[in-house]
Amino acid sequence: MRVVIIGGDAAGMSAASQIKRLKPEYEVIVFERGEYISYAACGIPYVVGGAVGGIDDLLEVSLEEAREKRKVDVRPGHNVVAIDPSARKVTVEHAGSRRSEPYDRLVIATGARPQTMNIDTGKHPNLFTMNDLYDARRIVDYIASRRPRSVAVIGGGYIGLEAAESFRERGMETTLVHRREDLHRSFEKEISDMIKEKLSDRGVALNLGRPFSGIEERGKRIGVVLDKEVAEFDAVLLAIGVEPNSEIAEAAGIPLGTARAIRVNEFMETGIEGVYAAGDCATAVMTGFGIEVHAPLALKANKQGYIAGMNIAGGREPFAGVLNTAITKIFDLGVARTGLSFDQARDMDLEPEKVKTTSRDRARYYPGSSPITTMVIISKKEGRILGAQMAGRIESVKRIDVYATAIYNRMTIDRVFDLDLAYAPPFSPVYDPVLLSARVARKKL
Repeated sequence: MRVVIIGGDAAGMSAASQIKRLKPEYEVIVFERGEYISYAACGIPYVVGGAVGGIDDLLEVSLEEAREKRKVDVRPGHNVVAIDPSARKVTVEHAGSRRSEPYDRLVIATGARPQTMNIDTGKHPNLFTMNDLYDARRIVDYIASRRPRSVAVIGGGYIGLEAAESFRERGMETTLVHRREDLHRSFEKEISDMIKEKLSDRGVALNLGRPFSGIEERGKRIGVVLDKEVAEFDAVLLAIGVEPNSEIAEAAGIPLGTARAIRVNEFMETGIEGVYAAGDCATAVMTGFGIEVHAPLALKANKQGYIAGMNIAGGREPFAGVLNTAITKIFDLGVARTGLSFDQARDMDLEPEKVKTTSRDRARYYPGSSPITTMVIISKKEGRILGAQMAGRIESVKRIDVYATAIYNRMTIDRVFDLDLAYAPPFSPVYDPVLLSARVARKKL
């Protein structure tokens, strides 16, 4: 069995590793167009901000380890430019030449790329994205050599927020630009307001409700076009979202789904026999809700690659789906969310009710006790918990995992209240914030 994998990061290497673990006799070839494999892209903002020592700290699996220990034939600098499903071959470019490579099974793990509104970031030395280690190196080198004083971050999602913190921690005058008054739609307004307050308190200027329409060169600086005005900065980061690298699949007749991601079933199979897809280029389904989504999140990518590898090796294990569970920090404020937003639940006619509670993350009298805000979204029709969001001290919002577990198991708010959660003053009040939110939400039914 000859397995070809396109892409050597999270999903691709997870698939390769599982195949070789279960079927060491299989030939597994990973074509990676860049020089890096298996790295922690989520750590890039913290390298830029100085919390993590350097780019090399983000490398998870070295080329030598992949080849010698895992016995995977990894070929960096090899770009797959075409797929021929009928002949079961791919066309690979390397060192200026092209050749065909046959496969018995194919995994497409081509990831996603930053949206840039067709702006060529490579033409501007002070215009950046923050998607891979090449981006990270450009930013770090630019800051070290040019010492910019001001930077604009375009976009109010996770990357934009983490980048704004990182630049501010480096002492730069930082402006966050976003097209809406509220931040990314995955945050409820109440949580968005808390994030904005924290950014302002830490010196990040907010330029909200101003659609970004392009950039202009202004000598050594760069102009950000907002409506009919142009604001000048030393550097600009585009963080306006990502889009799946699915063009090679589409050209081969492989069906696409939402957001032009490659549509897969629960076994990571595409609409073409013998072809699998996994990671940021592939779709997923919201667990318990049946919504097809594009969820470019690290855990999902690793899991989908793992599942694809197991199934190619002879298994039949389904991917359980996602809840878009996410967590981040903005300076010393932790923010987390899972499940549906209120607007999503309303659009699905689930009769949602949004319940906000503010409590403490430890016993009131215990040193270090801090406020924590919890937002739960429940169905008035079923009493089922549909989504949750939290904001508070960084360590405290990892409680979001309790809600993710509850939503996955289709628990009602009554059943969440029944949970026997741990209590001691250094960790929680008697009524943990999860239980308190359930107690309050029950009154809305």
